[in-house]
Amino acid sequence: MSQRRRGPSKGDRRERAILDTARTLLGSKPLAEITIDELAAGAQISRSSFYFYFDSKLAVVVALLHGLSGELGRDSEAWLDGTGPDVPALRQSLAALALLWREQGRLLSGALAAAPGCPPIARWRAALREAHVDRLAARITRDRAAGLAPGGPAPRVLAALIDDLRTAAFAATDDPSGLVDDLVTVELRMLYGDFPGSHPAG
Repeated sequence: MSQRRRGPSKGDRRERAILDTARTLLGSKPLAEITIDELAAGAQISRSSFYFYFDSKLAVVVALLHGLSGELGRDSEAWLDGTGPDVPALRQSLAALALLWREQGRLLSGALAAAPGCPPIARWRAALREAHVDRLAARITRDRAAGLAPGGPAPRVLAALIDDLRTAAFAATDDPSGLVDDLVTVELRMLYGDFPGSHPAG
């Protein structure tokens, strides 16, 4: 006998409603100004019911951040798995990241500001940074071994500098897309020095 596929439970729907409310509120106000009462009202539940699904506003934020983890690496495969100064692949990777920052900037900026005093968010940021640094360092190592990039700082040191540069740049602007070309130029020069095509068209 075939079984009917069960849809999301009422609990699943309410949890999703809380997360969706948080995303909507983040479109109009900073993370620090969002209250539990607003999250509960947006999900059409009572404040006491909210705590059945999340034990704090922080838990909502952490859930949203983990949901973004995969998106933060979106469209980066061609760049991270490639070799040499592949300008289109790097631009594609940075453009996707800029789009995410434009859509989720309040969440990401709020999380980065809270990370130093919040272990769950700090762990999320550290794991994400470590994963990107590992892959970029491997790319740097491949390029140097193939003679495609000059020597310089240790691969992991250079990769970490690039990751931190990206994060700081996107967190400090209201126009992430406007940074893409500049970041492409800066990152390529950090990795490959001054090579033909490293200068933006005048």
